[in-house]
Amino acid sequence: MSFDLNHKFWVSTRKEIGQLIKKQNRLKKIQPPEDKAVSFKIFAELYVLYVELVDKLSFIYHNTFQVQKRALVRVLVENATQQLMQLKEELKDLEMSEYIYIDRALIARKLTPRDLVIWRSPQFLYRRPLDIQNIIADNRLYMNDVEKEEKAAQDWEPISEAVKLIQAHERARRARVYKSNIKYDKKKFLKVHQRKKINYKFTFKPDQAMSIPVKRTIFSADFLKADESCENLLKKDDAADIALDDEEDLDAIRNCAACKIQSWWRGYRTRKIVKIRKRFKKELYGMKKIRKLKRPNFKENSIMEMYKNEMLKKKLDEDFINLINDERTRLLQVRSPWMMEDISDHIRAWFKEFYDATGNFHPYPDPVKQGTVLVVIDETMTPMEFQESLGKKPLSKAEKKKLRDKEKKEKRKKKEKLKQLKIKEAKRRKKLRDAGIIDIGYELTASKQIENIEQTMQKYAKDWRNVDEYLNKNHDPIRDWVTDDELAKIHQEVRGLVDEYMRVEYELLREALAKDSNEKYKALKVKYPKKKKNKRKKKAKDMTGDRTLESLYRELKDAGIIEDIAHRDFDEFIADFNFVADDTRDEDGLTTLGPAKGDIKMVIQESMLGMGEFDVPKPKSLLLIGPLNSGKRLLCQIIASELNAVFMNLSPEKTYKYANDLKYFLHVILKVAKAFQPTIMYVEEAHRLFWKKIPPEAVEINPRLLGTSISSKILKPLKKNDKIVLVGTSNMPWAANGGIKRAFQKVLLIPKCDYGTSFLLWLEMMTENAPDDMKEYAYSALARVMQAYNSGDIADNVKQTLSIDRKMRLKNEALDPNEFLEYFLSKNEPPILPPEEKLMEKFNKWFGSSNKLQKLRKKYMAQKLAKASKKK
Repeated sequence: MSFDLNHKFWVSTRKEIGQLIKKQNRLKKIQPPEDKAVSFKIFAELYVLYVELVDKLSFIYHNTFQVQKRALVRVLVENATQQLMQLKEELKDLEMSEYIYIDRALIARKLTPRDLVIWRSPQFLYRRPLDIQNIIADNRLYMNDVEKEEKAAQDWEPISEAVKLIQAHERARRARVYKSNIKYDKKKFLKVHQRKKINYKFTFKPDQAMSIPVKRTIFSADFLKADESCENLLKKDDAADIALDDEEDLDAIRNCAACKIQSWWRGYRTRKIVKIRKRFKKELYGMKKIRKLKRPNFKENSIMEMYKNEMLKKKLDEDFINLINDERTRLLQVRSPWMMEDISDHIRAWFKEFYDATGNFHPYPDPVKQGTVLVVIDETMTPMEFQESLGKKPLSKAEKKKLRDKEKKEKRKKKEKLKQLKIKEAKRRKKLRDAGIIDIGYELTASKQIENIEQTMQKYAKDWRNVDEYLNKNHDPIRDWVTDDELAKIHQEVRGLVDEYMRVEYELLREALAKDSNEKYKALKVKYPKKKKNKRKKKAKDMTGDRTLESLYRELKDAGIIEDIAHRDFDEFIADFNFVADDTRDEDGLTTLGPAKGDIKMVIQESMLGMGEFDVPKPKSLLLIGPLNSGKRLLCQIIASELNAVFMNLSPEKTYKYANDLKYFLHVILKVAKAFQPTIMYVEEAHRLFWKKIPPEAVEINPRLLGTSISSKILKPLKKNDKIVLVGTSNMPWAANGGIKRAFQKVLLIPKCDYGTSFLLWLEMMTENAPDDMKEYAYSALARVMQAYNSGDIADNVKQTLSIDRKMRLKNEALDPNEFLEYFLSKNEPPILPPEEKLMEKFNKWFGSSNKLQKLRKKYMAQKLAKASKKK
């Protein structure tokens, strides 16, 4: 992105942040709304505003290179993302569901549910250290030009093989056409026409003739037979046949012919324009699609481009650190002697001021109280106060102890008072929440994220008001700020040194004063700040301390634990949103219609935000449940691909080999996962790890091997900031014991296909698999008839039915919709049928007992029914 566009984008975003802050300040003053729907509406509007803000700020952050500005924008985008997730949690609590529907807020902003998707890859990717990324990228980051050419040649080899295969098929096709033409007309197509005047020169080596002369013949054959009905037109003499004497008649005939040609051309052109407009409208309405042309290695190239930008940012960071060090060295050489002299002069003047006013010297401030900084900030005693303190008797040890105890009691009382106020406030808010009332003003005032955003914008307005950002196209740091910061640090360090020297001078003055006054001299005790002892935790013994990370990575890759997955993005999980749920709310404001497949995609995207660069809350483990072929594994691959994560397959088929050395295996996968994060640990059919009863055919793979280790050995050592998530799938979660609910923090049920999802799926699959010249098809009818089938079943159906052989026969044999139905019913044994309602009820029942918000909704509905029955 250009510098100019980024600058304009930043200017407009600043204005939006200012408007958002004003709106929040107004909301902080409102009384808690008694209607739950009002609270939901306010939070929904704020959520939409924060989605737009996070989208823009993240884009600005990753295109900002100036070091000081980048740090400021990072604070904004991180706090805005955290506040966004906090608002989402509030909406979920009000909705008592993982899925929220805020269509009214979207309509007011002229947006659609797709605009709420805040996942932007690779903007939200976590940046690995460049050395670690270089291992994953096969040493491409630091390649020189020669190595890049060699690597490009290796990458071109599979493509060249594909080109040769296409060329071979094309030559075979031409040979078949030629053969058919010979059968049609042997006399014409068996004639060999040799080109004349061709000089043949064959040499084996320079200036050496070949031992056997070779003559090459070039054939030229016309595969199309001329149309006999048009042969007479070439021989016909127009002038002789017409033989018109009058030129006016000739002009009339010519004009008539021209008008005829023009009318036919205009009609053709108009029909073509109308056809294009119709196609555009259908594409706009989502009734028709254009086939996607996917660029090979597009995702990998974009990630490499991102890391190149990171290398530039790293260089700018290093230059900034060098600038700080150089400026510090310069200031120490140039300014520190004058600074020390100024500080010592100021302290001597303070000595003199007190001596002239009181005839004595003020106690020298201890280092534990920041030394003579207290003199600068005027927190020492005045001469009058000091004079009064001289007449007082020094306190005894008992009196000092009483004074300390009194101060401690007062502090305890204040703490207890504050604690009681907080408890009282929490009880008040809980009482309101139980009644469906949320104190919005308190929630916004207590939010640290909103406070950080306001303070950052105030700091920006103050510091950057005299800086013209547009002129800084080379991303140079602002030297004046570096100088000011280093001066402040050096001043603090130098003052500590000067205090040590001046303390000696202070004691000499006190000693001289004591001699003049014939008093006994007693040196004052100096209180230094206590040094914090670094408690060194005992590090666990590293079983692989003598090995490099690259060797451990290669070991897991060779064993098949780390898998290479093809790039998949969230667009490949074809699903539509539920556009009706917001209009089906009951008297309590809760939606009565379940989610669509597009809604679960959005929930997964938001759950994975914590895997990005910013610190956002995320679950440590996620379980996707649903019937076979509903897209669970596809979603796992999409998550790993979009995050550019290392994909570790911990399914029983992969891990049973490590039964004898499980401790070593767990140590290696955790060490590699933390070093190469972000990492996705994948378990296929995770219920097998917690099987109640192991089937005889599965005993060999020891499915329960990792079941007991997941919570204690894998999830427990992970910290909140670790970009590692355990993702599992299951089509029979009820076959597992209760350990599966403890192992997976978040459980999501993939719902059945609805009409919208089914229509999009048929439209997408037919567009990708059918030829371009195929006319419009009855997608709506197919979607309605086969709506209950899973998305994986429909995708397999289209790919198998529209095979290469069937595509070749499409022009002669039109595609019949019954062919798709036959695939399900007659071409498979047993026939493929949609999932039964009883099975989906079983999934819903298990999901209701394992998902936190679903259990909350069930409890609320049970209480509501109990109250209604009592009234009767």
